[in-house]
This record gives sequence, structure tokens and C-alpha cells, in this order.
Amino acid sequence: MFKIKKMILLIALGVVMAWLAACEAPTPPPIRTRVAAKPTPTATATRNSRMFIDYDISDAVSLQPLITNDGSSFNRQALLYASLTRTDPDTLEVRGNLYEDNPTLSPDGSKLVWKLKPGLRWSDGAPLTARDVQFTWDKMMEEKTKFPAKKTYSDSFKSVKAIDDLTVEYELTQPGFCPAISNSAIPGPIPMHVFKDVDINQNLANDSPSVVSGLWKLKDWTKDERAQFAPSNPYYVRGEARLDGYTFRVVKDSAVALEMFKAQEIDIIRPDPSDWDEIKQLRFAQTFEYYPASPGWTFIGFNMGNPSLSDKKVRQAISYAINKQEFVDKVRLGYAKVQYSNIPATSWAFTDDVPKFNYDVAKAKVLLKEAGWVAGADGILAKSGKKFQVRLFYNAGNKQREQIAIITQDYLKAVGIAVEVISEEWLAYLRRIQEPDLKKRDFEMFVLGWSGGIDPYGTGTIWKSNGSQNHTGFNNAEVDRLYDDAAVAPGCRQDDRKKMYAKIQQIVAEEQPYLFLYTNQTLVAVNKRIQVNPVTVLGINYSLETWQLAK
Repeated sequence: MFKIKKMILLIALGVVMAWLAACEAPTPPPIRTRVAAKPTPTATATRNSRMFIDYDISDAVSLQPLITNDGSSFNRQALLYASLTRTDPDTLEVRGNLYEDNPTLSPDGSKLVWKLKPGLRWSDGAPLTARDVQFTWDKMMEEKTKFPAKKTYSDSFKSVKAIDDLTVEYELTQPGFCPAISNSAIPGPIPMHVFKDVDINQNLANDSPSVVSGLWKLKDWTKDERAQFAPSNPYYVRGEARLDGYTFRVVKDSAVALEMFKAQEIDIIRPDPSDWDEIKQLRFAQTFEYYPASPGWTFIGFNMGNPSLSDKKVRQAISYAINKQEFVDKVRLGYAKVQYSNIPATSWAFTDDVPKFNYDVAKAKVLLKEAGWVAGADGILAKSGKKFQVRLFYNAGNKQREQIAIITQDYLKAVGIAVEVISEEWLAYLRRIQEPDLKKRDFEMFVLGWSGGIDPYGTGTIWKSNGSQNHTGFNNAEVDRLYDDAAVAPGCRQDDRKKMYAKIQQIVAEEQPYLFLYTNQTLVAVNKRIQVNPVTVLGINYSLETWQLAK
């Protein structure tokens, strides 16, 4: 057996693509400007507290990692359940967390073996063993378990077995499967002695877990208001917390969040760029600007099953009709880069050699005419007696998404496409976009964002025809094949895999199932009263256990 490190496999942060907290849906015009509410003083005001107060624009769906795949749920679960693996911020290679540093791969490449660190315990003192890892896998793979990203893992492994208390053996679906090391960080793990005899989809322990492995335990959770966590797990693998607690407050409007940060009612702000200069002037704010290893990026998705949008020429025309640099300049105020395909420039798999449909109204009109759309007396395009009218959804309360929707509405009006802008509450929006039956998908266009893993194989959940997060109906046999081939490239040589991912980017850019907009630069500020770990390309909260009150 040899160290899998030699295969140069990179870990995926979160393996499964995670919804950006900023991803949301639209509102019916006219759109009213929301006035920021004055923050209400709270008993947990941060000035003199050892409690760190964070916020999120939406609440968690559940604290059970085997049934959720949204960013808000993941943020809270990450406090409760220690991950099996961890990324090295310098090399971006996978390392162990609950596991020892490096796994081994069998000589024929069919089995990956990890060793748990000895002496691990759950917060109630019970041993945390390989049996818990196998139990978590088995529960996740049960047909009745409602885990939206199940296929990502079943594509990677035939089975996950406990060989003894410390040894976990992953049987790969294909020998030499390159993303295996990333995907071996299955959700959780969760404690077998708590969940063994319950319905994993619905039970009291899901949302009031009393046995955890993470840095924090749940103190209380008031739905759509706040969740508080206390450092009552003395067995956390990376040491005890230096703060007294961690709170997530649900703040559905970014303007309200800004006022709360300025009043020092929350300790962190992920602001709109328009507020960044003001934040940098605050005497108590420490500010950070960086492009992370796995950045968030923003797009407008098309329902390719909609007759008005099924023609590639129409989607290309819409891309020509919109000045993407304006979104960078006006929405992000320069804190972003234009993106043209499905892998951002920070990735090792990125290529710039893709079709680019830069702003050109004349070309847009030519393509629309070639697709059979002709302007009527009112200036709106029509085809076979049907006007070109679409709805564009974004998430309520998100200023950037609202700006994108309104700017897009104006650009498309200029080429004869009528756009109704609609905002929706987060969970309702997710249900709309994630409708599994393509024929029942009730939208034309939507503003959204992705943040994913370092290994680009994870993007296959969006772009493979059977991908669990393929919300556009994109279907391309060559893309399916290229994803499969890149996953088992001989020796997992990065240069060979990069050529395959380059071809995928070229095809996706040509087909334009998304109107790709921009890659975000991360902007975040933290109250100086908190000493955070040095910021890495892996983010602000890479080592929460080291956070403490500033000296």
C-alpha cells in the first residue's frame, strides 16, 4: 500500500456543492426599498461578552447532517459534528481530523483505508469509533433517508466498513477514483448509540442533539430567530474552545445586519460591497479581503425545458445582451472578476479558453432573429403568436441579487424580452428551484450562486445529466463522459485531468445553461474584540478553537 498523498488528490470543502447564503430568488415589481430596522438591544450584546455572535440570512432546515444540503444548516452542523478530514491551507491537500493524517490505497486502487485517532469520544464520554462511521454511511445510503446529495457519495463508494474500532475501509466504485479522498469526508459522523433505532428523517435528536463530537453543543434554538451553542464538549479533537459560546442570529436583511454590526450586536459582517468603505472606517472593525481557494460565484440560471429558453442561440443572445462587467462594477464595486464558465479562475482546473459572449446588443438581436423571434408593435419579441415574457427569481432580502435582477430586467427589455422580477422567501425558493420533475419546474430564470469544493469533480452534481443539483435540465452526453473519465484518469495526474475539465468548461460555456456573471472576492469584518486565527484561503473560521478575546 502507498500513501494516497502521492496521487495529488485535493480535498473538496464540503464535498457536495453548498448553496451560498446569498443565493436567493426574485420579487414582483415594483420593488420597494426596505428601510433598515433599528437594532433591538439584546442581552447578548457583544461588547463585554465571551459569546461570539454570528448571523445568517436564513435559518437551518435541520441540525441533522444526513438530511440537509443547505448552507445555513451546514454552518450550524459544523459546530456540532467534527469532520473526518481537514484541508491543509498551504498545500490544499487532504489531512485527517478525526482521522489520522494520511490514508492508504490498496495496490489495485480499489480500497481506501483511513485510521481514526485513538481515544476519540463523543461529548457524553462514549467512544467514537469506526462503527459510528459505518453506521453514518449505512443510514445515509438507506433508500428512505432524504439526503439530497446521496448520489455524490454512492458514485464514489460501494461501501464503507469498520474493520475494527479504528479502521475504516472505503470500497471505491472504480479503482483509482481520483476524488475518493475528498468524498471520504462523509457528513457527520453521527453517534450510532443515539440514532440507531430512530427514523433518521424525523426524530427529536435531529434538532436538539445532546451528543456531539464538535467544538460546541446546542444550548437553545428558537426557529427563525437564533441558535446558541455552548462549549460543553471536553472531548473535541482539536482542543477546548477559548470562547464561552457561539450564536447564530437569523437576520434576513443585509441592511439590518450592517446596523447590528455597527451597534456591536453581532461580531461579524459579510457586507455588500457598497458598505465596505464605511465598515473599514469603524474603529472596532478588523477587515479582510481575499479570493478563497473555493470562491463563491454568481450566475443567472435558465430553465432549459422552457420553450422560450430551450434554443442555445436564445441563451447566447441573452448573454450578449448583458454587460457582465457592469455587475462587477455596480453590484460588487470591483470586488469580483467576470466569470465565463463553470469553474472559477482560482481552481487548478480553470481554463480561459472558452467562448465568451461579451456585451454586444447587435449580436444579441441577430441571434434572437435567427431563433425566430420578431419584435411586435410594442417592441416585445414574439414567436408563433407568443410573446417573449419570462420571470426572474431571486431571494428576498438580498440586495445584490435584487440589483442583478433589476439590471438584467433593463438589459433584456432593450432587446425585446419582457422580464418580471420576483422575490421569494428562501425555503419556498429552494423548493421551486429543486423541483425534481423537470416538467413541473415553475420558473424561467433565477439568480443564484455556488460555492463548492477544490476538486472540480464535485461540480458534476450540477452539470451531469443525472446530477442531483442539475436545476436547469442541462443534458450533454460528452460532458457526462468527460466527468467520468476525469475521475479515473491514470495516476490521477492533474495535467491530464485539467485537459478534460477544460473541455467541459468549453462545452458548458457554449451551451450557456447559466448566464455566468462573476467570481466573488470575499469581504468580511470581525469585531477587534475577538482575536481570530490568521485568515487563509480556506476562510475566516478555519480554526474556531483558537478564537479568543483580544488581549
